[in-house]
Amino acid sequence: MLKTVTVYPPYDWESCLSFFRHHSLPGLEAVDDLGYERVLETANGLGWFRVDHSAKDNGLRLSLWNGTEVELASIIARVRQMFDLDVSPAYLDVHMQRSRPLSVIWKRNPGIRLARTWSGFETVFAAVLGQVVSVNFGKILIEELMTLAGRRVVHPKTAERIYLFPSAREIANSNLSGIRTSAKRRSTLSVLAAAIDQGTLVLEANADTVGLKRALRNIGGIGVWTAEYAALRGFGDDDAFPSTDYVLKQELTRNKDLEISALRPLRGYAAVALWRHYALRRRL
Repeated sequence: MLKTVTVYPPYDWESCLSFFRHHSLPGLEAVDDLGYERVLETANGLGWFRVDHSAKDNGLRLSLWNGTEVELASIIARVRQMFDLDVSPAYLDVHMQRSRPLSVIWKRNPGIRLARTWSGFETVFAAVLGQVVSVNFGKILIEELMTLAGRRVVHPKTAERIYLFPSAREIANSNLSGIRTSAKRRSTLSVLAAAIDQGTLVLEANADTVGLKRALRNIGGIGVWTAEYAALRGFGDDDAFPSTDYVLKQELTRNKDLEISALRPLRGYAAVALWRHYALRRRL
């Protein structure tokens, strides 16, 4: 099944694809030079979908294998959020004028979008494992979690053996000692999983993210960065801002006149712009 979804130009496809490339889940997600792929469970068993950019059609082309028409509609809605297709670039441009330093950075990077993950649930655990480590080592730790607690399956496209991302119950019931992180962080994973499984912590996208962030921070081992990052990338919080992030602190130090509070309720877009600006500056 194939569907093309229109986007509002300008649209920085490459920066979105770069986010998914650096944060893809081992085995479950894949990113090449042209698009993003994801394995998922469907009514027919395991399936997968792919998202490509179609410059000719000014949109994204979504292809689904081994799924149903109903599932296609649901996936399209998720992909719209993942690739931030419903925001108005003109609205963002006007909003970023509230801070002159940020408006300059924004103009240098036209078409920026706030890319989000497929699953907020997955993002919370990935964020815990990604604390104070490199992006690459964070992915290694996530793979170790998936291998220890996830269900082993056959990839529906490549026929390779992969692991699905484990459920909260699977994580709570697993021995996580094989994950190469601190004992405290392994304990955080177990407590977090148990809270979700028992219903004392409810993860829901586009709901009360202020309450969600507060609830996450009440779990030992989860601080401001983890809660804000998870809300930003996993739960549709446009105003989340992980202020303790190393790169953001560097950029705010370099741009002392940048008033982040003036950019509410879209501080998340400021974060993305500053991360992008830092990455491009490092390449020079």
